[in-house]
Amino acid sequence: MPMIWSKSAISATVTLVLGLSAGRQSEKPVVQTNVEMGLIDGTVVYEDGRPTKSAIVYASPLGRPIAAIIPQAETDETGYFRIDIPISWFGKFAVVAKKEDEDYPDMSQQFYSEGKFKTITLTSGHPAETIIIRLGPKAGVLVGTVAEVVSNTPLSPCVEFRRASEPNNFLRVSGSVKPQYKLLIPPDTDILVNISLDGYKTWYYPGRIDHAAARLYDLDRERKKLWIFG
Repeated sequence: MPMIWSKSAISATVTLVLGLSAGRQSEKPVVQTNVEMGLIDGTVVYEDGRPTKSAIVYASPLGRPIAAIIPQAETDETGYFRIDIPISWFGKFAVVAKKEDEDYPDMSQQFYSEGKFKTITLTSGHPAETIIIRLGPKAGVLVGTVAEVVSNTPLSPCVEFRRASEPNNFLRVSGSVKPQYKLLIPPDTDILVNISLDGYKTWYYPGRIDHAAARLYDLDRERKKLWIFG
């Protein structure tokens, strides 16, 4: 059932998927550190210890602004990754992974990780660090479609999620939200959801245009399928 969006109401079909995963240690290739660069390397694994191919790993600098692309790398078929770090960037890093095609979210986002991630520190005396990253837990999955109610024209809105217990911890997604979308939500967590687009009234879960009528979105409570009608 398509999501129906008008100036007064929106309708949606939502499918939810929920799972958990973690991982064990696995072996990695032996590499040499470039003397002019630091190195963060290691392995990304699943719960059963299998290596995770094509996961994206980020080394996000902590406590200092960096006006550049966050250093990152993709894992190979053995789950191995390496990220070379310029000496001028040395300091503390959060090292996290994502594999969104398998519903493992970007844990560099506070909304998903709640600030719980591996950290390492590179210095001139300690220019390299090797770590194991265990994926999990999997996110819940929210999928659906968005269209204008009269013309059925596809729309690309802005979606905002807020943790009910910590409203200042939120994720706002725009631009990448397509008319047929897939969004990841922290599992076992009460979430407040709203969808907005210029020229339309904001829609609040479970199908309201009145913010006071919004209620919590709980993946565990809603189970597998949920229909929302404005």
